[in-house]
Amino acid sequence: MPYKMIIERANDRLMAMAELMEDNYFKKIPNNRIDYFIDESIKIGLETAQNSMERYSSLEEICEDKKVKIELDTAEYGFEMIKLRGKYNEEKETIIMYHNSIKRMEIAYKELGIDFLNYDTIYKILLAHEVFHLIEVKEIGNTYERLEDVNIFKLGPLKKFYPIVKTSDVGANIFAKKFLNLSYHPKVLNYLYLWGAGIIDKDKLIDYFDELDKKLNESHLNDSVE
Repeated sequence: MPYKMIIERANDRLMAMAELMEDNYFKKIPNNRIDYFIDESIKIGLETAQNSMERYSSLEEICEDKKVKIELDTAEYGFEMIKLRGKYNEEKETIIMYHNSIKRMEIAYKELGIDFLNYDTIYKILLAHEVFHLIEVKEIGNTYERLEDVNIFKLGPLKKFYPIVKTSDVGANIFAKKFLNLSYHPKVLNYLYLWGAGIIDKDKLIDYFDELDKKLNESHLNDSVE
């Protein structure tokens, strides 16, 4: 089936690169440091998942232990539904899961013939992503704060440094994959949704994955030169 090619191409490093490219300061990352951000973020996600699996049997148990509630929001948010899937609200000690958004994802996957991505599976994957963020806040610290900052501005002796915030999502995706024992990378759900919902076609997705591959290869080339 056509969707299998997309899932197979969406390996951990390619999806990590996709996540980094969505960061506001991606272009400020030196090419020879891209592997650092990918490798360290993946490492944090894996270690957090392994530690959690040794202590807890479910995502719900983690939330209960951390005194965080899980709420299902059934309100309709129109065009924002693509963005509103799950959210950890630190102030309210709550993870909010957006029912209608998950349903729309399920419908899009059915259009592609992907039966294994049903409501319950999607829910678990999105919940796992948010659970990682609550573990960051409650226990291990934000991934991007544990990694080096990048120099985004330089004028003579003046320099300004900022973190690469999207590294937290790189870690969250790997956490979800490991904790739930998934055979595919969670971020691929975003691209399958766009395809199944008719927002983008398969050829555009393949072109984008080719671009990600090129970026990864360029970072390796620059690293070996330097």
